[in-house]
Amino acid sequence: MKVSLAIFATLCLVFFGFQQFKMHSLQKEIKQIESKYEKTHSDSEKEETKTEEEHYELALAMARMQTYMQKLHFAGQHENWKLAQFYTHELEETMEDIIDHNVVDEGKDISNFVKTMAFPNIEKLEKTIKSEDKVSFVEGYQLLLRSCNNCHTVNNHEFIKIITPKNEDFINQDFR
Repeated sequence: MKVSLAIFATLCLVFFGFQQFKMHSLQKEIKQIESKYEKTHSDSEKEETKTEEEHYELALAMARMQTYMQKLHFAGQHENWKLAQFYTHELEETMEDIIDHNVVDEGKDISNFVKTMAFPNIEKLEKTIKSEDKVSFVEGYQLLLRSCNNCHTVNNHEFIKIITPKNEDFINQDFR
């Protein structure tokens, strides 16, 4: 009986030891799985954030520029050179923002087009405004306007045609 009890106790210890080993192995495996899950989950969150950050809403920037162009026109027409400088600066900042975001749309490098086609003309217009010469301003404004439309054409958006404003639609702003 003592032998049977000793064998039983030994078997129980072996069984208990095996269960402890198995439980420790399972806990280790669970930690590895959790770690992989957290890493994968964290990477996918980073990827989502990166994708959101990489997406630049070009249409909003273009609409902002269109508004600034319109306001710039009226400021120049009324020879309000401080206001014209302000809107030229806003246009320049918006263009820089597009350039900085390396925008590619439908395989076209929009940032590069803005940098090479429009940006030099905004810088010229900025100098023209400092001279406070209305005739030069109109010429510079038209040059910038043409560069915008040429860029639209090159990028298969020829249906977007920006024109010189005909009347002051901003009823809550005085451009004089």
